Amino acid sequence: MKVPIPACFLMLIAFSCIGRVQAADQLLNLAGVPKEERTKIPLEFTWPSAPGEAAVCMWKDDKLGVISYGIDDNCAQNIDWWLKETAERGIKVTWFLVADHISNRNITMNGTWERWAEVFAQGHGIESHSMTHFSGSRDMSTWKGLEWEYGGSKKLIEEKLPGHRVSSLTYVGGTYPVKNDPAVAAKFYSAARGGNSTINPPQGIDYFNVRAMTQPNLGERPEKDYSNADKIMEPSHPSYRGWVVLVYHYVKEEDPEIVASFRKHLDYAVTHKDKLWCGRFGDVIRYAASRETSNLMVMENRPDRIAIKLTDRMSDEYFDFPLTVKVRLPDNWNTLQAKQNGKPTAMRIVDHKGAKFALVDVVPDRGEAVLTSQ
Repeated sequence: MKVPIPACFLMLIAFSCIGRVQAADQLLNLAGVPKEERTKIPLEFTWPSAPGEAAVCMWKDDKLGVISYGIDDNCAQNIDWWLKETAERGIKVTWFLVADHISNRNITMNGTWERWAEVFAQGHGIESHSMTHFSGSRDMSTWKGLEWEYGGSKKLIEEKLPGHRVSSLTYVGGTYPVKNDPAVAAKFYSAARGGNSTINPPQGIDYFNVRAMTQPNLGERPEKDYSNADKIMEPSHPSYRGWVVLVYHYVKEEDPEIVASFRKHLDYAVTHKDKLWCGRFGDVIRYAASRETSNLMVMENRPDRIAIKLTDRMSDEYFDFPLTVKVRLPDNWNTLQAKQNGKPTAMRIVDHKGAKFALVDVVPDRGEAVLTSQ
């Protein structure tokens, strides 16, 4: 005998299923998601052939590759130096903070929360380098564990810098009774930075072992082909269109040779600004993961209006960085207005082989982006 199922129970099942679907498309990170399941954006620059056609760009503003600068271990004594040098060049860097030491011990080295709030307010990146740099693990009887080192740092930084969402961790180096664990890091972060001293590929990034260089090679050591940042601009090289992450610690400001070396490294981003996006670490992670799980649809393609919808599988809470979408425009469009969800969004028009294209900032899962000719 069939027993009828109450309608309210069927609705409960339906809502439960919807919740699971939404959760599956609200990923904090791509840990465990096979590379073959990620969207493959072509390495070649894509130029849609017909008006109204669109494509997601490999990197922000359709740049060829990416460079990021990071500072580990707080090094608060150099804050003013970094702020001055980056302001002169119009670029941003990312600090990875040992959170428990701030306003707590060795203030000169670790800084105060008020000082880091100033850095954050100026648009620089703030990410995590654990709570104690594992120094607390030397006394295992009082140490609070690896989840506290990772998760506690994220929580503390977000509490002290209201409005900030920490997305990334830098693993701890040195000799300690405990080891880094990517599986634990994936509980709290969208990515974790390791070492390796090589260049991240543009496709299939290992988000919990992001490659970084503590000894930057910006072409001055061409014999070290594997770490030569220039190679991301060479189509025949495996690192073509990749992501270079440079890592620094203390700057000995009284040493003119060291200062000159650091300035040369920062100048690299300026020299190649037409080709390279100089991105904060967390922004690059957000862009890359959103791009790798993106789905772009053209909803309308009329002579006076083009509407596109961009979605991804990433958490809307953390992944709100816009992707650059390239749209082929009708030949008779001489002006352009772009809005997403009714609000103006950044865009610019570029020409390619006699055709017009719009590069439009579109945040995934935030409604349709509409282009019209004014």
